[in-house]
Amino acid sequence: FNQFEKLRQPFTSPLRPNIVLLLTDDQDSYLEGTASMQFTKSFLEYEGAKLTNVFANTPVCCPSRTTLLSGNYAHNWHTTDKSSCMHMNVTNTAFQQSMFSGHLRSLGYTTGMFGKLLNPEGMTPYCVGDKREPLPGFDCWVAMCDEEKFFNNLLTTSMNGSDKYSGDLLRTGSSPEDYLTSVIGNATLGFVSAALEGNVPFFAYVAPHAPHIPAIPAPWYKNKFPDYKAPRTPNYNYSALDHHYIIRAQPPITTKQGEEVDELFRNRLRSLLSVDDITKELVDLLNYYNQLDNTYFVWTSDHGFHMGQFRVPSCKLLPYEFDIHVPFYIRGPGIPQHSRFDFVAGIVDIAPTLLTLGGGQPLPSMDGQSFAHLLRGTPVAWGGWRDKHMIEYWSLGYVQRFEHFVDMPNNTYIGARLLNATHNYLYVEYYPSESEVLFDDPIEFELFNIDADPYQFANLYGTGQHGLLIQELHDFIHKQVTCKGQTDCR
Repeated sequence: FNQFEKLRQPFTSPLRPNIVLLLTDDQDSYLEGTASMQFTKSFLEYEGAKLTNVFANTPVCCPSRTTLLSGNYAHNWHTTDKSSCMHMNVTNTAFQQSMFSGHLRSLGYTTGMFGKLLNPEGMTPYCVGDKREPLPGFDCWVAMCDEEKFFNNLLTTSMNGSDKYSGDLLRTGSSPEDYLTSVIGNATLGFVSAALEGNVPFFAYVAPHAPHIPAIPAPWYKNKFPDYKAPRTPNYNYSALDHHYIIRAQPPITTKQGEEVDELFRNRLRSLLSVDDITKELVDLLNYYNQLDNTYFVWTSDHGFHMGQFRVPSCKLLPYEFDIHVPFYIRGPGIPQHSRFDFVAGIVDIAPTLLTLGGGQPLPSMDGQSFAHLLRGTPVAWGGWRDKHMIEYWSLGYVQRFEHFVDMPNNTYIGARLLNATHNYLYVEYYPSESEVLFDDPIEFELFNIDADPYQFANLYGTGQHGLLIQELHDFIHKQVTCKGQTDCR
């Protein structure tokens, strides 16, 4: 990327603020998943804001990223096509035109994407064939074509700013400088440097693969945290017989399996050290150009992760706190320093919020809402904002990790996370097949009081209590699961 090595020139501030979105892959906020990103965490938390109640709408990669990119719930891109990107129809023009990056570009931003946009099934038009399509909504990109690799990666690239040029496929090697997170970080720095030199506001979508399995760390970090173990929370290796089938049917995690989970935990932390390095370098670069205070810096994850809770080894896919509760930090113009916000938000709200921060407006087709106005004043807890968050998931079938099933067809569900000044509940309805679309006939139910039961031990459904609450949450999710657009989804 030598085309970005330009002589630095005096800089004049652009009319709009710059935006950096750092999206990690499978990073939890529940099981010490942010522990090794000390610079990123302290920088954003003390100079910006921490949002304590941001949740994934669908706790798996491609649907969550589809929601983030479009501002639509995953059900609006759902397909029963088995070759789709985890049930998401993302290779069509309608989805490509919905991506908020393109709308930022229409506001005058130069846009860059670095890392994982979608899973390989969703990258087919950009990574396969002689006439590959350009990455929609982006001027520059270095995007992953395959997955579960940290070396020897296939990347689609275009750094010349032309949508008519689809770019070249680049195969990296196994040398230390080919480490995927470093490649992503260096490409990001080149793009940001060029934008600053050109006096153009930029949007940088930085999406490292870490700490997704196999969570291979950089060679220079491979020996860090030698004594760390995955947190043995009270629900670790716990048999929850009143939970839905995939949970109550789990066999114990053996000592050997627990050791494998521990090694993955260490590697997850190690792999995130390189993500922390990206933040450090970006902050230094923005400081050099005196643009740090003119830049919104957002850090979050597509969903969380569990490591042995309820006897389910390392994965995501469940509606519980460890899989849906994600870290969210933001720093930038108008954000009060060292502030904390407790309102309920979701991945579906990120696109409309970033459009608002960039000087635009959420699109009527978006299901999510902008919470930008809540960030630009005195922190508020609940007033003037919704208190329910919709969750939906279509099973990927029979999936195993460490000789345990982490997914089954009957792990298809819709649910609601209710959180306000007096109530803190999770309600879920489960369905027998991954082909369920309208969710008419649930077969199992769960209700948890998170305040009284933070580890979600006791399923309150069927205890003869909370009848009115259950009916309210049932009605809410059955309206939300078919909603589309701002008017309908509110």
